[in-house]
Amino acid sequence: MPNKEFDRNATVVLFDGPCTLCNKSVDWIHSRDFYDTFSYSSLTSKWAKAHLPEHLKHEDSVVLYLDGQFYIRSKATLLILERLPGYRWTRFFHLVPTFFRDFVYKIIAKTRYRIFGQGYCTFVSGEKMLK
Repeated sequence: MPNKEFDRNATVVLFDGPCTLCNKSVDWIHSRDFYDTFSYSSLTSKWAKAHLPEHLKHEDSVVLYLDGQFYIRSKATLLILERLPGYRWTRFFHLVPTFFRDFVYKIIAKTRYRIFGQGYCTFVSGEKMLK
């Protein structure tokens, strides 16, 4: 089956391709995505270069495309979790101020290569990966 074409109604998780933590996170999401909610793309893919707004093209964060809008950092993470079966309870983390959630997110993002290393995503099937 060919790669999915861009669908304005799609829900797309964009991630740092060479980041082991990011790849393990996407693997974790994919294994729990029983309703086939998400498509996936690397932040350096042709799809990302064609569709990401200019101000997000160099974003060092997970990016979520949902309902025609892009979300980053902790907001993207929480919106992803809320859409997985059994994780709706995570919406309560929205009560934590964004500046604090993003502060923690940025600390993890800044040290992710040092702690988790680098590696490429090999698990997502072709029809779920936007190139």
